Amino acid sequence: MRSVFLLGALAFATVVRPQQMATLPHDGAVRIFHYYVPSNLQANESLPLLIALHGLTQTGSGLMDITQFNAIAETERFIVCYPSGLQNAWNANMNVSVSTTDDLGFLEKLVDYFEANFNTNPQRRYLCGMSNGGFMSHKMVCESSYCFAAIASVTGVMSDTTYANCNPLHPTPVLQIHGTADPVVLYSGGPSTGPSVPDMLTKYQQFYGCDPTPVVTPMPNPNLTDLSYPELHSYVNGTVDLKHIKIYGGGHQWPGIATVVGGAGTINMDFYSPQLIWNFLAPKSCSVQSLANPSMLHNFWMNDGLLFLRNPEQVQELQLINLLGQTVFQVSAVPTSGIHLPSLPSGKYFLRLNEATFPLELP
Repeated sequence: MRSVFLLGALAFATVVRPQQMATLPHDGAVRIFHYYVPSNLQANESLPLLIALHGLTQTGSGLMDITQFNAIAETERFIVCYPSGLQNAWNANMNVSVSTTDDLGFLEKLVDYFEANFNTNPQRRYLCGMSNGGFMSHKMVCESSYCFAAIASVTGVMSDTTYANCNPLHPTPVLQIHGTADPVVLYSGGPSTGPSVPDMLTKYQQFYGCDPTPVVTPMPNPNLTDLSYPELHSYVNGTVDLKHIKIYGGGHQWPGIATVVGGAGTINMDFYSPQLIWNFLAPKSCSVQSLANPSMLHNFWMNDGLLFLRNPEQVQELQLINLLGQTVFQVSAVPTSGIHLPSLPSGKYFLRLNEATFPLELP
């Protein structure tokens, strides 16, 4: 059961400071996180939530200072949270062990905290991270039961363990930003970090049914002195938006941020990565409808017009029934990928899975 954290309604309605630090107990430890709330937040307003994850040896407050997501959050109106890993690390099943704590559970608890205390939008939860934080973002896609509408990773891939066991419950759009000259997390993969960037993208491409060969689009290269240039790789015709910005000559850095803290190698200055990341994340949403049945644990959700089932192998028959009791769609061989529903009027329906019936609203 999700934990609930309640603030006083009067305090929430009248006093919300834009930038704050807070703590949260989890798994026997007190966890620290910083966050930013746009000005003039109204009590009935439901804003998106972005959780930004720092790299190894860094902190949440340090990432806040480096990326300046706060300014974007103020303009675009979303809440951004910068949690800190224990001992400045995230347990992302790294090949070289850096942490054994339950960070997956901690990040899910953070989501609960903001939804309970700030009414953040459960359909617009986002993750981004650099290096170890990027690894953790990919782990959340592969292992979390929570729906994140999209993630973006800078210089972080899947560990070998995450790669081998990845089984996304939710179809999550992914943006991967990575330099070909990254000296820490090698673009071509390595024993200390995990698979190559292309191999990881292939895994996502296969999960989501995208075309195997990406569409390559040149990106602007206005800075000719940074010894690098970006290129956009788009994996199209899948159930989610899967993109990769390949930075030729780029190092282990946040593109567009001239800093010597926490990075290594060439900094590409052709685009400002925090704004580009938000532009990718912001349009994405996940409409999750989860119903628990003691014998079958039916979970299902809609995404981009497709119906996904948590345990399709347990469903022998699926029916979609309108309010008149008419069966408007039926399938007996339930696919493991998304189900294309027929074009139907928006409104309320019933979804029958074997003998169990659940309400379903089509947009």
